[in-house]
Amino acid sequence: MKFSSALELIKAKINKHQNKGNIQPKMQNQFDDLLRHIKELRPDLKESFVLALLMDDKKYITYYQDVKDSGLSGVYHYYNYGYKEGRDFFEPNFRTITKAPLNTKGGSVIFFDTIKTNASFLYRGYFPQIRNNSAIILHQNSTIHEIIAAIFSAKEMIFIRPSNGSSKTKFYIKLCKALNVRVIIDMDDLLLPEFAELKGAIRSGISDYDQIFNDLTRDSSIFLAADQMVCSTQAIAKLHSELIKDIKVSRNRLPLEYFIERKAVEEKPINKKVKILYLSGSRTHLKDYSSISGPLLKLAQNHPEQFSLSFLGMLSDQTSIFTHLKVECNFLPLVEFSDMLSEIKKHDLVLVPLEKTVFNNAKSNIKFIEAASQGVAVIASAVTEYISCIENEKNGWVCDTESEWYDTLSHLIYNPEKIHSASLKAYDSAIEGYSV
Repeated sequence: MKFSSALELIKAKINKHQNKGNIQPKMQNQFDDLLRHIKELRPDLKESFVLALLMDDKKYITYYQDVKDSGLSGVYHYYNYGYKEGRDFFEPNFRTITKAPLNTKGGSVIFFDTIKTNASFLYRGYFPQIRNNSAIILHQNSTIHEIIAAIFSAKEMIFIRPSNGSSKTKFYIKLCKALNVRVIIDMDDLLLPEFAELKGAIRSGISDYDQIFNDLTRDSSIFLAADQMVCSTQAIAKLHSELIKDIKVSRNRLPLEYFIERKAVEEKPINKKVKILYLSGSRTHLKDYSSISGPLLKLAQNHPEQFSLSFLGMLSDQTSIFTHLKVECNFLPLVEFSDMLSEIKKHDLVLVPLEKTVFNNAKSNIKFIEAASQGVAVIASAVTEYISCIENEKNGWVCDTESEWYDTLSHLIYNPEKIHSASLKAYDSAIEGYSV
């Protein structure tokens, strides 16, 4: 029985019990259900072995006298009540546990310890599996029982951007190793402490170097447990090649369902006042923005009536100075993914300024993909992944210096038909090369 099907069966039994008469239902014994489910998934494993993998029962009881006094086993108490009460979890001593046989009938499990609307989760977890119903996809809203059962059902488990600072993630990885489940680490960013000073958060002055360095040192150690790494760009693969030998590049792609119709791109009106959008993302991009702030201010001083400017994201509000210069300007907060695409569609140009650093040269080109999906062309900095997807002056523009940014912008706001032509070509190239 599939993991999802078994859960639905359990839920149906619970609902049947709760709806029977007017009797108040007893608390559901989630731990017994979990054990029963694991037995269905792995009948070859002894219950004593399973229990030993779930928690250090003796340490839990020793630590919590009330549990000891109740006569309940520690593992039973924790998986029914303790985790809800925020009690400490006592990890098993995996070094003393013999590995289980390989689950040859197991499937693929994907886990990301964050909300399911996070962009990294969408691109690295959900979107690649959108045509595949066999993979189990788990996230921050998944229950501990769902995650544990999924691991017992797995042949391989993919951890998206895992942090070694998460005790929960570390436990799940160790549980995978004990069950002979192949551990795959999926990354769409660099995880190397030697480049810490080049990280956007430090260069933008919003994070402490020592903290970032220590975090990267801690998290990069997670590769010691990895059987394979999957990453979004060739640069990430190359820079991590000394940490792990088995590396696969899987580029970010956007499902066709998110693309607007080509006819809508063809028929999009050519605005005399060009609508420009800067997708700032998080505040870590403040230093990136500084590379175009000068050209934008010069454009505002010389041609205030020819364009409007919108900022979308968590960058501090930059609108006041542009409004003072008589430019129509808007500040939009960070929004959900589908709402972001809707905002992009309302504009004619998207700006993607990026400093030339090792981190930015390793980043994927998702802003090009997202803008192109809505029939909007991009002007981007000359970093690796944008150079690879933009054919300059055909399906977008690549700029290397502030003067190139200014010259390109000032030319385009007086030639909006060129923007329209490039937008259509960008749409076609994204469909061909970056859709799924």
